[in-house]
Amino acid sequence: MKKTIAVHWRYGAATHSGWFRTWNEDRSLLRMGTSREGKPYAAAAIADGMGGTADGGWASEIAVQRVKAWFDNRLPQLVSADALTALAQEGEALFRSINREIRDAAIQRNDALGTTLTLLLLVEPVYTIVHVGDCRIYRLKPNGQCGRLTRDHSWAAEQVRRGRMSAKRARTHPKRHVLLQSLGMRKDPDIYIRSGLYSAHTLFLVTSDGFHNLYSDPSVASMLRKLRQSGMDAQEMCDELLSRALSKKSEDNISLLLLEPSGTAPVSVRRRVNVHFQLSILFLKRMLGVFSVILRKWKSGFQ
Repeated sequence: MKKTIAVHWRYGAATHSGWFRTWNEDRSLLRMGTSREGKPYAAAAIADGMGGTADGGWASEIAVQRVKAWFDNRLPQLVSADALTALAQEGEALFRSINREIRDAAIQRNDALGTTLTLLLLVEPVYTIVHVGDCRIYRLKPNGQCGRLTRDHSWAAEQVRRGRMSAKRARTHPKRHVLLQSLGMRKDPDIYIRSGLYSAHTLFLVTSDGFHNLYSDPSVASMLRKLRQSGMDAQEMCDELLSRALSKKSEDNISLLLLEPSGTAPVSVRRRVNVHFQLSILFLKRMLGVFSVILRKWKSGFQ
């Protein structure tokens, strides 16, 4: 008899074009499933198209549809095989495939096309993030600790990282929407990947910049804590966050996704060791990749 694991996800979604936009270029995806072995998994993704026209919506739609096809056709196999390190590798390959498709379409149309794409995968007990652009993922732990898990690929965020601008100034700077990385922008995009462990009742919030450009990270954390304490369900929380963003006259498209595992199945010692081993291997691979990039830049400086 096939073993099943009853895991209930709490989730919510909300989107709006914003006060001053005709088009809503944001596209989002929220899906859940269970493998043949009863392993639960879920995905949340937001793509924010570029350009301020329907073409931006086309690029973000292509991105989300390709993620959906991958979720339906490939992800169940990876979950069944417990191939956690492959999630990041195949997620990166998926992003590069989408990037090529958008670039090819741009050449055919003789137009500039692009989109951000931020993907969160939850395969108990591991989260995996694959990300390009300036959408964000926040995590609220059961103990109340809250932080951002992604890194913005924007000009303003880079100035903050270099110490040339405050985070407060970056939220209102005229160049805050200028992206350094997106899908469709360049042949070889810099794809951000992160993995870690999560527990039951960990709340993940995925947002487009029309929401988080209005708030500091501590403000987002405070709102999430208070909304959770209020007893709202995930959809009510999404609706409330959207309402607050609209009340601040957000000038951009707004998209919000909330995903929370309300329970997790017991993890055997053997699988927990395997999970930690795979995460360690993934970390080492990423560090080697970073080291190789630094080494190439160092060598090029002497040529």
